[in-house]
Amino acid sequence: MQQPRPFWFLLDIYGWIVFGMSIVTAYIVHQWWVVLLGIIGYLLALLLDLVGGRALGRTGAVRLARAEQENHELKAEQARLLGAIRERDEKLSANKPAPKSKLTEDLP
Repeated sequence: MQQPRPFWFLLDIYGWIVFGMSIVTAYIVHQWWVVLLGIIGYLLALLLDLVGGRALGRTGAVRLARAEQENHELKAEQARLLGAIRERDEKLSANKPAPKSKLTEDLP
């Protein structure tokens, strides 16, 4: 079982860099509402960590890589099976004789 990490979001270095840059910018321009942009940037950095899988830890990243590999293999298998079905359908349609029309049946 994976150990819980209750404060994992505080370990995001990119989020802290964005937040620190917003504080420095707010100090330089004397507009302290710019810190809110830093908070938004911190949250976006967390979101990108979650989407990218970096926030999962070592075991979570390994599981994510295995799942991605399995997904790739399943898509390749699906493409192979669909190709085989198309080939079978083409062979069946090539072997089937053309249907006779009613006009040719009436002729002597």
